[in-house]
Amino acid sequence: MNYDIAIIGGGPAGYTAAERAAEGGLKTVLFEKNAIGGVCLNEGCIPTKTLLYSAKILDSFKTSSKYGISPEGTPSFDMDKIIRRKNRTVKKLTSGVKMRLTSSGITIVEGTAVLNGETDGMIRIQCGNDLFTVKNVLLCTGSETVIPPIKGLSDTDYWTSREALDSKELPKELAIIGGGVIGIEFASFFTSMGVKVKVIEMMPEILGAMDKEASAMLRSEYAKKGVEFHLNTKVIDQFFEFLFKMSTYDKYYFIKSHSYGIIYGKV
Repeated sequence: MNYDIAIIGGGPAGYTAAERAAEGGLKTVLFEKNAIGGVCLNEGCIPTKTLLYSAKILDSFKTSSKYGISPEGTPSFDMDKIIRRKNRTVKKLTSGVKMRLTSSGITIVEGTAVLNGETDGMIRIQCGNDLFTVKNVLLCTGSETVIPPIKGLSDTDYWTSREALDSKELPKELAIIGGGVIGIEFASFFTSMGVKVKVIEMMPEILGAMDKEASAMLRSEYAKKGVEFHLNTKVIDQFFEFLFKMSTYDKYYFIKSHSYGIIYGKV
């Protein structure tokens, strides 16, 4: 099977490039080993915003009395319905992307693409039992979750952001290692759901390269909601299932959590 261009990775960069290539008259094949839409549509921007919208509505009910609105009874939620709504939203958007790609004449191949040398100036790509030859290759392979090298971590059943997005059961407490965008989004959601959240960040402030004044203001607001922050703090060891040993300016201390997630950055 011969193509003008192969795009490896079906996230926002990959599927947008595939559309532009097809519009330019190139015979295009797109490889994706997981799900079309990449991290953004499946495990990042879209699902987290869907969960946060449910949390926003719950928070609005909790504070509605000061606006003269008094809902009957205590506001409650159904995690199963929240997760199912998130899944429907993701499916609707990813299906829309697939339809746009196929209607543009793009071949979508589900599987891992392996570059396998050249033949007569054409690049060989192996995907399963199928062999493709292409003139050009564009790599849009996206990111992976960073798992920090914490002693004892591999012996426990920890979460990444992927598991946190699909959990229908809420822990009593959650320790989030990493105060970047992903970690803070989950801190906001789980706090609204009534979980006691602790955010552990090794930098002096949350949200990394963002404006420090804005980051501090946001941290202050989350602290008012009950989020516990540990800045300038690095997790160096993990004992048993729920006990962390941490260091701050060469001082060591421990925190406990009834559950925890490695909601870390991406590379």
